[in-house]
Amino acid sequence: ALHNVVMDKILLVGGAGFLGYNLLDFVQKQSVDAPEIVVLSQEIPESSIQFPDVIFVAGDYSDANLLRHLFEKHQFTHVFHFASSIIPALSTQNIQADVETNLLPTIGLMEVMKAFGCTQIVYLSSGGAVYGNEEPSHKKEDQACQPISSYGIIKLAVEHYIRLYAHLYQIDYLILRLSNPFGLHHRSDTQGVINIAIRKALKGETFVVWGDGSQAKDYLFAEDIAKAILQLMNTQVKNQTINIGSGQTLSLVQIIELVKQRIPHFQVEFVEAMPTDVQQVSLDISKLNSMIPFTLSPLTDAIEKTFAYEKARLSSLRE
Repeated sequence: ALHNVVMDKILLVGGAGFLGYNLLDFVQKQSVDAPEIVVLSQEIPESSIQFPDVIFVAGDYSDANLLRHLFEKHQFTHVFHFASSIIPALSTQNIQADVETNLLPTIGLMEVMKAFGCTQIVYLSSGGAVYGNEEPSHKKEDQACQPISSYGIIKLAVEHYIRLYAHLYQIDYLILRLSNPFGLHHRSDTQGVINIAIRKALKGETFVVWGDGSQAKDYLFAEDIAKAILQLMNTQVKNQTINIGSGQTLSLVQIIELVKQRIPHFQVEFVEAMPTDVQQVSLDISKLNSMIPFTLSPLTDAIEKTFAYEKARLSSLRE
């Protein structure tokens, strides 16, 4: 069981998204005293009623007045920064907007934290985008980062600013470089290949693969991410940059096979590869394993649960 250390009041920025919901879900399942959580997100989905103990606030975290109001009212001890308004492929088409919507508001958020004496931040970075295509493809936290998209550059810049604030103002941090998440509460049509493949199979739609399907990445069940975050908090790990992944790779061909085991008539079309795609990446998770007893959900269970979620979501959308 996870016991709560001083995790009194959390501001969860971007908390109504895919990973935010997985964290809320996981906290809600704990039988111990849950921390008080306030979610700040651009809109409040109807599904927020699943979390009766959580306060949802609609707004943008770039709004400094709103942030000050919330900090004054709730006296947060922790900020969990899960917000990202853009996907890697699109980020480079409008770099200025990427800086304005993802980098500047994060600095503003840390300024408000500093002003209110909030000294703990957890930031979700990206284990693919910050490292880029440099060898080796099995990524360790201390290897040189060579991002190949604006998204990756901004994630890395945010990491550096968080470390700067830690150094100057004693704001403790956890920077978590995540692999590719899949699982429950997923809603995106553009990101998250496992969920999208399952969804297309269930709808009888054709799944398009760029290249021959050999590209292999590290995939992680989203609930495992939530569990790892709370385990790290409970063991009071701080001021660390940590990979969170499965430590292994799945190729697109393997993912297609997993889907075909359940839906044999799943249609797949292979088209020419894109030059910007990172081909092979897995995260070295030895640092994570040295800090917490991290156990992965078995892949078949995770895929099974994801199928059940996507199926239920489809039937509710059809009603």
